[in-house]
Amino acid sequence: MSRSRKLHRLGNPDTDERRAQRVLFRHLRDDTTADRGRMSRRVRELQLLLAMDPIEFEQLVARLMEAMGLKVELTARSRDGGVDVRGIDSDPFRGGNVVVQVKRYRDTVPPSAVRDLYGTLRADEAATKAVLVTTSRFGPSSHQFVTGKAVTLINGAELVGLLKHHGFHEVFADADGDAAAGASGLDALPAIEVAPEPSRLLLHWTGEEEYDIAALVCRGNVAVSDDHLVFYNNGSTPDGSVRLVTGYGDANACLMVDFEALPADVDRLVVIAAADTENHPDATMAGFAGPALILEAGEDQEAAVVHLADGAETNTAMRLGRFDRAASGDWEFTPALAGYPGGLRQAVVAYGLEVEEA
Repeated sequence: MSRSRKLHRLGNPDTDERRAQRVLFRHLRDDTTADRGRMSRRVRELQLLLAMDPIEFEQLVARLMEAMGLKVELTARSRDGGVDVRGIDSDPFRGGNVVVQVKRYRDTVPPSAVRDLYGTLRADEAATKAVLVTTSRFGPSSHQFVTGKAVTLINGAELVGLLKHHGFHEVFADADGDAAAGASGLDALPAIEVAPEPSRLLLHWTGEEEYDIAALVCRGNVAVSDDHLVFYNNGSTPDGSVRLVTGYGDANACLMVDFEALPADVDRLVVIAAADTENHPDATMAGFAGPALILEAGEDQEAAVVHLADGAETNTAMRLGRFDRAASGDWEFTPALAGYPGGLRQAVVAYGLEVEEA
């Protein structure tokens, strides 16, 4: 796939869009104007993880994997080969053998650790995927390195969210207030780097059919580049600001979006659903029933829910909606629906990308 110099449009799909009430999402910023209570609690939560015994921390990650439906095995330290936990996912679509490494870091994980884990994955004939879990964060170079590779990076904010989502609230019982934090000796720990809290875009639909979710990072109605199409063959933008991830409970699909990290000249993020016509040539959007998009922008904000229209048998892809950056810097979502009989290929061509014929 390569970038076209000309904007390929198949007419203006906006004219037939189903008009819906606009929903304003304010992305919480991790800076001096952010909610200090939320940020101080996040610091204490991460400090609690840092204060754990290394073996206890590995066991916690293993229990989390079990809660997510994986069969888990902790590796012996004398022969772990850089792997702390191994898991088997029996899901017929997303399953495989997963190798997991955990890093209890206070500072940004160095890119060398990510490259080393990828080397371990390639050397392990049984493994199909690698996951690096940390209490800190990853830099842009790490996210760029794993693009297109079977490697998932989970930072501290995401780890806390996963643990809470799967019922491990007792782990953070001492983080509810300053007094409890002081009693636990957490104030004596060095200051740590708090990972930005990305927004989670969760997509739900009914039925047994599988659909692929894609996101296009745009300037107006033109995609920035083919690297800024996030889908099953390209799991992240080069800077890691938009990523396709799995493992969020009952959600059929999940996009992690760090709106604050998107380039300043980017003003639109388009979300698309597509049938898997490559493996199922007769598939259509007819089974995309009861779809809903749920935005979780921060743990102190209530999730915003937008119910979308069902898919149609005449289409093999549909645009679900778009986020637009307002003049204030906030992002506004519109359920801007449009169908594409030609599938994801037709959808991305409509946003200025040129798709080479197979």
